[in-house]
Amino acid sequence: MALCVSLLLLKGNHVALAQEVLCLAKDRQAQTAIIIPDEAIPPERFAAEELQHHVEKATGATLSIYPEREAALGYEGLIYLGNCRKTSEVGIDVTSIEPSGYIVRTVGGSLFLAGRDRFRGGDVDSAWCANWQGTLFAVYDLLENDLGVRWLWPGELGEIVPAAKTIELGPVNRSGAPRYLEARLCVPGYPSDALGWASEENKKNFLEAQRVFLLRHRLVTVQNMAYGHHFQEYWKKFGQTRPEFFNMLPNGEREPLPGDDGSNITLCVSQPALWAQIVSEWSQHPERNPDNIPYRPFVNACENDTPGMCACPTCRSWDAPDPLFKDHDYWGKGIIPDRAHRFSVGVAPWSQSRFTASKEGPSLADRYARFYLSVLEEAKKVDKDAKVIGYAYANYWKAPQAVELNEDVIISYVPPLWFPYTEKQSREFRENWDGWRNAGVKHLVLRPNLTHAGTNLPVFYARKLAADFTYAAERGMIATAFDSLLGAYSAQGPTLYTLARIHEHPDWSADRILHEYYSGFGPAQVPVQRYFEYWEKHSDSLDPSAVERICQEEQDSQGRPGGGFKNYVRIAHRIFPPETFVEARGLLTAAIDGASGDELAERRVAYLEKGLTDAEMTAAVRAAQSNAEKKPSDENSRLFEDALRKLVAYRASVEADYVCNFGHAAYREKNGSGWNHAL
Repeated sequence: MALCVSLLLLKGNHVALAQEVLCLAKDRQAQTAIIIPDEAIPPERFAAEELQHHVEKATGATLSIYPEREAALGYEGLIYLGNCRKTSEVGIDVTSIEPSGYIVRTVGGSLFLAGRDRFRGGDVDSAWCANWQGTLFAVYDLLENDLGVRWLWPGELGEIVPAAKTIELGPVNRSGAPRYLEARLCVPGYPSDALGWASEENKKNFLEAQRVFLLRHRLVTVQNMAYGHHFQEYWKKFGQTRPEFFNMLPNGEREPLPGDDGSNITLCVSQPALWAQIVSEWSQHPERNPDNIPYRPFVNACENDTPGMCACPTCRSWDAPDPLFKDHDYWGKGIIPDRAHRFSVGVAPWSQSRFTASKEGPSLADRYARFYLSVLEEAKKVDKDAKVIGYAYANYWKAPQAVELNEDVIISYVPPLWFPYTEKQSREFRENWDGWRNAGVKHLVLRPNLTHAGTNLPVFYARKLAADFTYAAERGMIATAFDSLLGAYSAQGPTLYTLARIHEHPDWSADRILHEYYSGFGPAQVPVQRYFEYWEKHSDSLDPSAVERICQEEQDSQGRPGGGFKNYVRIAHRIFPPETFVEARGLLTAAIDGASGDELAERRVAYLEKGLTDAEMTAAVRAAQSNAEKKPSDENSRLFEDALRKLVAYRASVEADYVCNFGHAAYREKNGSGWNHAL
């Protein structure tokens, strides 16, 4: 049924309000035009294209786009985008708006969509350049709130654009601004080649559609917060000349773990000369200049991608007392792991060196808190306004017990959230988030590795994630960086939509967001909801202890347990056995029946079926591989290879439909479980 979007004018204000009304389209004919600045920058031009696209999709009318110097004649009112001269003339000062903030306002029968924009290079949404997109966000505000537009997944099929015969707007006067310095679902940059894709064009289209999808959900950067593992080059630079910078192992040597080239060595964080070196480099670094790309003003004290390991007397004296030190393999018994198993020293369920609850080690949070304070004190000698950012990670993610921090220490919080996502994980997440806050930290970045979990399988943890996200958002969260977005939109649609949507609306419940998602399937809404609720029930039913046992049983060729972010696929057939897909298919068949007669609903349910088939075939390939590993024979090897060929062929047949980032899936399958996609 066509929707008429119009204004109901109050009788008493009929004349005054009518002057503020702008008709965008009527009976498939454009009633206005889009005006952009004469020297429009990319965010303004893209904003115009997005408005034009969605209005045309809703009404069939194409709004022409003109630079301001070209008069658009024959219209009673116009739409002014960005920093037009007319925008300033009506009293809208874009320079007074917050970065990426915006205004949606009708004045004198015209509509003004203006914001604080900045373009410093790259794509419109470049986090590295910290581009700002205020005008674009004004357009998205209008599309969502006045036209009812939603974006369920990348690509045109995922666009929810209600049909409208007529669109009239006004009077309206709204404003908004980003909630976070950075809101980011990290997109993996590997593989850089065509692995997993039959067509380079399909790969390009998927990544571009995903980029636009994230932009539409305002997952962008106001200030670059990419402060990652910072000291990977230190051993190469200082290993010979300043060995005191680096961890002392239990054997008394200051050196990397066996098999490590030094890029994963940890620091001797109690070493004053190290603090001075860090601050000296920071004080001279061009990134402190706001005009630099990237601009990152904080002192980066984020340790390398390894649990803290320094066993020197001073570092150990900084640790809070913990009985777990005594009997721990590393701290108490002096057993030194190699590089591949370094996370056995800490809590990192995303790693390929998994732990069991009985082997959980002591927390080093107090020593790292003291490290951040020591670096901060050194930095204050250079700049009284200095701030330090550091990780809460691996074996120091829990809150410190005795050290008091302050608002000039920012914590990038990396909790061990993983799938299965349990109530215990959620409880500990909140307790330690509050613990860092109670220790004096005012600002935290939420930076979990959670979205590595599940690969392309139909995992569901939308409600738990939404609740914990809201909890953090209400308590000092200034940015997010979810690592990494694997793009399984068809299999994991409700969870990924919830993750994207709650960034913009952290006060919304998961139920509200999920209802929005399911309603996009029209007459198939109820059966689609039942289909995903089945996967939610299955996900919640997984016993973490049983899954941990499965991980240990499904080790790879190097003896590393399955279920880590590199080799999650090794447990696919165990946590999603064949019978789970049988019931799921029955539920999806009901959704197909429910969509019958509604072409768009039929296509969207068919999209879900593609993700289901891909997940089912993936689990089947892994089951065949497991059988070949446990019962080696030419026949079993052939069965595994045949199953993999069928999976590769199926993915090639649907890869143009934005089902999943098949390139990254193949990369993990190849490197984490030895799948040869070139068979």
